Amino acid sequence: MKLKYLPVYTADFEGQIEFYTQKLGFRVTGKMTFYEGRESTVIQSDKLNVALLVTNNDSSSDKSNIIINTTDCLKEYHLLRTAGVFFCKSPAYLPAGLAAEFLDPAGNKFMLLEERNYNEQ
Repeated sequence: MKLKYLPVYTADFEGQIEFYTQKLGFRVTGKMTFYEGRESTVIQSDKLNVALLVTNNDSSSDKSNIIINTTDCLKEYHLLRTAGVFFCKSPAYLPAGLAAEFLDPAGNKFMLLEERNYNEQ
């Protein structure tokens, strides 16, 4: 088995697609119908081995938390900030590694994580 799709929900579908394609570098690759007959737009990035399913949803309670692994958190942080992505948490050291967090326009949370083991042995 492998992880293939991650759903992200939004009430502003067009704004969400614009954010992912223009700021994060994703591209639209198709459409699929999954949950409760709702059509989702499939978007992919050459940097990730998983696709996001952008799904129109009027409920503000459905949010995703997505962790994106990177080999250089600071570099990605600065590239995304330059592209206009607002980070709610600047890069900081956590037990799991160096991490920074941003929200997409619908409030889905993304963490950039440069994994390191900072736990004392």
